[in-house]
Amino acid sequence: MTENNVPPHMTISSFEIRKPEDLVNDFYRLKSLGKCHINIMSVGEFLPYVIYAAPVLNKDLQYLSESIYNHISVREDVSISKCYQPFSWFPHITLGKKLDKEQMVKAFHSMQIHFMPIQGQIVSLGLAETNPHRDIARIDLND
Repeated sequence: MTENNVPPHMTISSFEIRKPEDLVNDFYRLKSLGKCHINIMSVGEFLPYVIYAAPVLNKDLQYLSESIYNHISVREDVSISKCYQPFSWFPHITLGKKLDKEQMVKAFHSMQIHFMPIQGQIVSLGLAETNPHRDIARIDLND
């Protein structure tokens, strides 16, 4: 993630579209969504090489996920991943990916020492292309 300038992030939707820039105007309309309080309570892994922090799925986070899904799913040029559709989404904040076995062990050891539950807030949304990572647009959410 560091080598490719990918920040720690929570993916709220994942989809395919031929030209991501075509979504920018629709994306800016999401600004009306409010900020979202989250409680990060756990650390986990997607085997074999991803470590994440796990926020509790609360009403605000579910609303944010469903709102984005409903906003994007009406477009005929978008195909949303099955893993990011309502009641199929597992909220997680990716901290590291493509880690080898030794890096995963070190990451979990560090989390055992330093992790503590924290409260946070989602204050902005980003639209990005992956593989390689490229930021396309960013919005600050309303209060």
